[in-house]
Amino acid sequence: MKSTISSSPVGYIKFIAYLQVIGIILVVAGHSLHEYPDGVHGWSTWFYRAFMTFRMPLFMFVSGLLMVYTTKVATCPKYSPKEFAVNKLRRLILPFIVLTLVTFFPRAMAGGVADDELPLTVGNFMLAFIRHENMPIPFLWFLQASFIMLTLTYTLQCLVGPKSVKCVTAVLAVAFLALLLAPVKLPSHFAFDKIQSLGFYFVLGCVYGLFFSNVDRFVPWTRPWMFLTLSAVWFVLFKLLESSSFYFLCSLAGIAMCISLAKILEERQWRFLDHLMGANYLIFLLSWYFNIASQQVLAHFVTLPWWVHTALSLISGIYVPWLGYKYLEAHQQSRWVRVTSFLLGQSFKSKSEINNV
Repeated sequence: MKSTISSSPVGYIKFIAYLQVIGIILVVAGHSLHEYPDGVHGWSTWFYRAFMTFRMPLFMFVSGLLMVYTTKVATCPKYSPKEFAVNKLRRLILPFIVLTLVTFFPRAMAGGVADDELPLTVGNFMLAFIRHENMPIPFLWFLQASFIMLTLTYTLQCLVGPKSVKCVTAVLAVAFLALLLAPVKLPSHFAFDKIQSLGFYFVLGCVYGLFFSNVDRFVPWTRPWMFLTLSAVWFVLFKLLESSSFYFLCSLAGIAMCISLAKILEERQWRFLDHLMGANYLIFLLSWYFNIASQQVLAHFVTLPWWVHTALSLISGIYVPWLGYKYLEAHQQSRWVRVTSFLLGQSFKSKSEINNV
């Protein structure tokens, strides 16, 4: 079986890039069922609940995997903890602040269009930067959670040094699994509740990044029967464990299924997802605006079947930000493009690096 974390001729880390693309498609799809007639955004359907089992765990897993791979923390770390934290502040927290500032006031004044009101008060404005329940774009909690997990894990790995990084990361995985299963839930401030429920998958991504050569020696990821087996295991676990404390096993099976799919895409050189590579972060940041426009806003003026709203939301949520990414990439010499790219945490310095979230 060929190497799983390898670079393509154009320099992209294909396997990880495919995981990112699969993840962002699932994220946008999860935000595109607002008009489903059950009143709970499609939650009554098994297929929606099924892919929700691994959607955000996959995002966290890829973040951990990519951090280990790009920083070379297991050999000779490329950055000091301070340099790494500053980079992630610019990459994650600056876009969070910018989009919250840009969106809060229009969102608060559009109470008639939105499902729930966002009170236009000073207190609520302050909470928009602290609690995801008060954020104008609710899923931006991921940026806070990612920043904390990235900086915490990388700092600890640097402090112990390359010789102990594998051991410490494995211990972190056990600790975050215990936190995931803990009966006491952390508060939602600064996405601590999300870190509790998803941090394990981030550290697991770090573990896989450190041990992938050993794992891949025994797991035939690229065999179609392996993908089908993992898919069957994932679905069975979903049906059996949906309301149990062992629900995370279903998430793990879903992540493994996506790993197998990504490796098959890489090995067989199926390129139909290649055009989305690199744009996943901008799609994540901007897709909400087009999800809202094609569902909640449009529904106030035009009566359409729910699946039409879903299709419009999915397509526009992916491809309008993608067009924006291609424009920014093609006009890097423009001053306003450079400023916009900086504020949105985009970097076009080298196409040999995948944008990681």
